[in-house]
Amino acid sequence: MELFELTIASQLAQAAASLMLAGFIALILRSRRRRYLLHLALAFAALAAYLAASAGALGLSQGGDPHGVLRLLFSLLALSLLFPHLIWLWLGFRGALRRTPLPRWRQRTLLASGVAVGIALAIAGHAMALQGHAVTANTLRLGLPYTIAGSIYLALAIGLFKARAVTGSGMQVNPLIAVSAFTAFGIHLLLIAGATTWVITQNTVIPYSQYIGLVGLVLLMAIAMSFVIWLLETEQQRAAAARHQARSAEQRLLYFRTHDPVTGLPNRRQIHELLSAELLKLRQDPTERLGILALGLHRYKLMGESMGWHRTEDMMRDLTRRIRRELPARFSLGRTGERDFVVLMPRIGKQTQAVEHAERILQRLRRPFEHQGRELFLKVSGGLSLAPDHATASVDLIRMAERAQLEAADLSDGLVVHRAAKAGTLPRDMLQIEAELRGAQRRGEFKLHYQPLISIRQRCITGFEALLRWEHPQRGLLNPAYFLQDASALGVLDDLEDQIFDQALQQLALWNQDLALPPVSVAINVSAQRFIQPDLAQTVVERCKNYDVMPSRVTLEITESSAIGDFEAGLETIRRLRQHGIKVSLDDFGTGYSALAHLQRLNIDYVKLDRSFILGIDQDERQLALTKAIVDLIHTLGIEVLAEGVETSTQLGHMIQCRVDYVQGFLLGKAQRAEDYRKTLETREITGF
Repeated sequence: MELFELTIASQLAQAAASLMLAGFIALILRSRRRRYLLHLALAFAALAAYLAASAGALGLSQGGDPHGVLRLLFSLLALSLLFPHLIWLWLGFRGALRRTPLPRWRQRTLLASGVAVGIALAIAGHAMALQGHAVTANTLRLGLPYTIAGSIYLALAIGLFKARAVTGSGMQVNPLIAVSAFTAFGIHLLLIAGATTWVITQNTVIPYSQYIGLVGLVLLMAIAMSFVIWLLETEQQRAAAARHQARSAEQRLLYFRTHDPVTGLPNRRQIHELLSAELLKLRQDPTERLGILALGLHRYKLMGESMGWHRTEDMMRDLTRRIRRELPARFSLGRTGERDFVVLMPRIGKQTQAVEHAERILQRLRRPFEHQGRELFLKVSGGLSLAPDHATASVDLIRMAERAQLEAADLSDGLVVHRAAKAGTLPRDMLQIEAELRGAQRRGEFKLHYQPLISIRQRCITGFEALLRWEHPQRGLLNPAYFLQDASALGVLDDLEDQIFDQALQQLALWNQDLALPPVSVAINVSAQRFIQPDLAQTVVERCKNYDVMPSRVTLEITESSAIGDFEAGLETIRRLRQHGIKVSLDDFGTGYSALAHLQRLNIDYVKLDRSFILGIDQDERQLALTKAIVDLIHTLGIEVLAEGVETSTQLGHMIQCRVDYVQGFLLGKAQRAEDYRKTLETREITGF
């Protein structure tokens, strides 16, 4: 076999090997949507095309058409693919090792530059060949490209060795296999460049040079083998890291489920569990008593508006430390609301001793204390209930203590002890509450306020969350925490939710019919008992028709407990809603159940991260990393993420860094009447960005 025939055959064999490797990487790409795999598949496909075109150019040069147009076209094709091969190879390695992709415009610039350099070398070499400068022509077309390619392969080998992507990660294959294969292939290309230069300048044939292409084929097969092993093991690494992140996320969510994220105190759920355990102990010793002290901080909203919610939460941490200092070691402190605390007082003996403990705590909390250079005077009221005197169930005891605390706040009294109701009085009290609720409903005292939802990508308001408020004639503006539980227990909630739907959809229709305003959507909270009703989807669709509103502009927000309480029924409700175009959002993600395992089946549109993911994120890098990992996991399921409770520019920056899709919070807009946001919608200017 002639020398050039063997060279062409070896180049075609290398092209086939490169094409097989590109095909294998493409198969992995179908199941693992990684950008770096696409770059590597393109790199070896370009190498295969380069080798085939180079073999064609060599064949034409030996076949009587060394300077023809067809020879030039093959040379152009070969050199215009060689440099993109090297660039894609570098991009693939960079993406696999760093996991931070290069911006698209830089990738395009590099590829365009590589193609331009290859075309320039081919044209320059052809021009030199036509002028009789064969040495210069072959140097431009062969020597220089091989030198550049060999240098880049050596650089990649050094980079892979330094990165030590495989070392210490539990893998069985020595990383030096891949490093050695790339090093050997780089040296091989440099030797080809040197041999080509020697043959051209000395006009002599190097002995056994016809077999150098076979060496390249063997080395390319070694690269393919090591590369396949490296890819598989890299994916194993990433899968193990993803599992670890998921486990960390589940553990963090479990913590959020039982603790207040701001103060670290047990939340309402955990307080109920602690109280139930204490009540079991109480049954063993009937002579003991257990006290539940509910503490309520006055003017909390005023402090939040004057100090800012971020500083207010710092103040609550200071207040928590102050309360803890006043408590005996056996007492437990929990936070059950933004302004509410509960103290469990086991083994207190007589009622008078419980009252003394409560009065002492309240007295010390009323003393001024310094916070960030400011002297603060707090007004705190308390409500006390006792077991077994008043009740023996945790739910009843906490509710009694909280009702007594509200009574103390209304009476401007420091402490109120729950008074056991006489026979027949409790039903009349509940009837009075029901009368107040239904009367407020008839008088139109329940109003919706709206808080904007901001798209990170578009930097504008894309919708609003409808938030219910009771404009009480005596007590002022009340949040749902003050009346929703009673409304649910008394059967008023269904009628109240109908009113919420009507108000929200009517306002949405007004916004979308105003041509001066951009189209927006509205998110409506749905209770657990309403969510399980089989006619929910049909009810919402009919109301949308009544107000001429597109169902796709409506999002229903459900809690984790609503979705998972009756999981199969929840799946069916979500399916019906989405079938009509209505979107579904999972609210307060992370505060209820650890629902990462359920998200894949729920088939929802949005996940709303609870504010606990955001508070303290600027001081804790681990929390930032965890939040980013959870957002990435949710995105892999095709679900968008909304973060609520954004109150500072730093928190907003972290949410952008975590790649959430939408944000909501005090920084970007409070919950206000719809008319207060008309100017903002017209100008599309958002404070905070």
